[in-house]
Amino acid sequence: MTILFLDANADTRGPRTEALRQQPDWTIHSVAGVTEARTWLGRAAALDLLITEAIPSASGDTGFNLRDAALARFPLAKVLFTTRYDLTGFESQIAGWPVLLDAPYTGEKLRVKAQAALAAPPPPCCVELPPFLAPGTILGNYQVQDRLTQETESETYRAIQVTVQRPVALVLLRPDLLSQPEAIQGFKERERLKASISHPRIAPLYEAGSVNGLIFYTRELPRGRNLEEIEAAGEHLSERKIAELLFGVAEAMQYAVERGNHHRRLNARDIYLDAENQASIVNIFRPAGSRPRVAVEEVAALLDLVQPLASEGKARGLLATLGETGHDWNGLLEALDDVRDAMRERSIMRRIEAEEGASASKRPTPWWAWAVAAAALAAVFGLGNLVGTATPATTPLLKEEMITIPAGSFVYQKKEPRNLPAYNISKHEVTIGQYGEFLKALEDSPSTAFDHPDQPKTKTSHTPAKWMETYAAAKAGATFNGQPMSLNTPVTQVDWWDAYAYAKWKGQRLPTEEEWEKAARGDKGQLFPWGNKADKAAANLGDDYDSNGKGGSKDGYNLWAPADRKSTDVSPYGVCDMAGNVSEWTASERSGELWPSHPDYPDLRVPVVRGGHFALKGSNDLLTTRFFAESASESTLARGFRTASDVAQTPKK
Repeated sequence: MTILFLDANADTRGPRTEALRQQPDWTIHSVAGVTEARTWLGRAAALDLLITEAIPSASGDTGFNLRDAALARFPLAKVLFTTRYDLTGFESQIAGWPVLLDAPYTGEKLRVKAQAALAAPPPPCCVELPPFLAPGTILGNYQVQDRLTQETESETYRAIQVTVQRPVALVLLRPDLLSQPEAIQGFKERERLKASISHPRIAPLYEAGSVNGLIFYTRELPRGRNLEEIEAAGEHLSERKIAELLFGVAEAMQYAVERGNHHRRLNARDIYLDAENQASIVNIFRPAGSRPRVAVEEVAALLDLVQPLASEGKARGLLATLGETGHDWNGLLEALDDVRDAMRERSIMRRIEAEEGASASKRPTPWWAWAVAAAALAAVFGLGNLVGTATPATTPLLKEEMITIPAGSFVYQKKEPRNLPAYNISKHEVTIGQYGEFLKALEDSPSTAFDHPDQPKTKTSHTPAKWMETYAAAKAGATFNGQPMSLNTPVTQVDWWDAYAYAKWKGQRLPTEEEWEKAARGDKGQLFPWGNKADKAAANLGDDYDSNGKGGSKDGYNLWAPADRKSTDVSPYGVCDMAGNVSEWTASERSGELWPSHPDYPDLRVPVVRGGHFALKGSNDLLTTRFFAESASESTLARGFRTASDVAQTPKK
């Protein structure tokens, strides 16, 4: 026998669990709350008896909801309620299941009561009754096909609207309740409320009807499969599908809840996902009950419900991250909007990189071919060679400038006080011209002295992908996707090993996350480098990005912007481009570990990237978000870096 036992009292839970374990053929799973119990149910293979407090806490989720979730997954399970409260008035929620009063009760009394609950038949409301409507039954314009679910007061059937051959869900008030006026009244009230809700992600009510004394209504049968069917098929959902699923559900729930509609708990059979990964839900909304739902608890229950469907790695990491914050429906919607934006940004980056790597024979002459030609012409006129450091006279090479950040306390992440000694950080992101000097120095005097000790042996160069073409275009003042490039454009396509080596060559290092954030937000923890008011024109971010090269209407640049331009993306200390332009590699906090653990893969330590970039939309948490790289060898078109040093050191000129 498999028994799930919920006792919110830590002092009594242990002894009572041990008393239950005295029964040799019982396997006991003991939990402290409903959320933990739901998580266990999501991965359980069997359940014979649920023992749960009816009301584990005065304000939290109830054992009645847990009972519903358990029986939805294990219909043959039995239930035993325990209680520390007076349950007068809760008779309909108890629904005939046995109740053990906490006086307090002993572990032995609990074990005896559990034995009796297992031996007793289920109450009448929970017995699987044969369908009231046989397949083929005609009700007005509808022909019944089969029963989908059986509820306390109603049954739901799959049916066909004969006149238009449309599949529908037909919800029938149980005929044995037709003699009870209050049951009919409640059914009609739910019917009217459901008809008043109109949202593309909520199954609409089609028609209310009464035929031969039977009362019913029909609603849309959502497209796709519900989560119960997906789980039964043994399928799992990727991070992207999980994000789309949760976004759709949150959008529907927020719409209805903000209009004052009450609802029951979402079940796996209520949530549908179609072939285009668009989610919709059954209309679970109803007139106000005795206790309104707590949105944070409902969101947590949804995340627990989806957990068994998450594939390995990123999907589970996404659910864990969302679960840590305690979102209500609006918060979940906003968080998922950011997640979906980030996913679109990653797709854009991959598409750009794939286009760059495409065969020249399959596409028109690329931008860099024209740039090489332009650079060659420039060389004829004495403007320098492709791998040197010369630059056109009209574009002076930006010299490195370090800014000293004073010692003292500052606000880190979400109002967390921290303290740092004084340090230097570069005013601008490292540019193509500056990185070219580094590569020229290595070319003149090959050395591995600047490599990190853990750098892979297979990495033998710090030259970024397509460096010759990129450098030539920058030197010649050519364009990419219609955007001008120069030697003062930030260098990109560098991995963490490259950034580390450059910084060491300069006699410096990469900034830690703490140093980066203090330099960006000041000591008061501003939302943006320029203050606390959002300004889409202040930083080179992705609110105006266009993958076809036509963006830049808000901040003036579709891709990278030159570091020497005039900009208001400047921190209180005068550090530039912390919010946008390109995101930046950082070093680990000084914890003894090279990098922190990846949230999706706890055994994997990877460097963290900070700040936004030209293809990432702005947000209020842009300066506090920690972007974990897949590995230190990862490089993208939107990522660069800046350097730092201790104040005692004198940066190399």
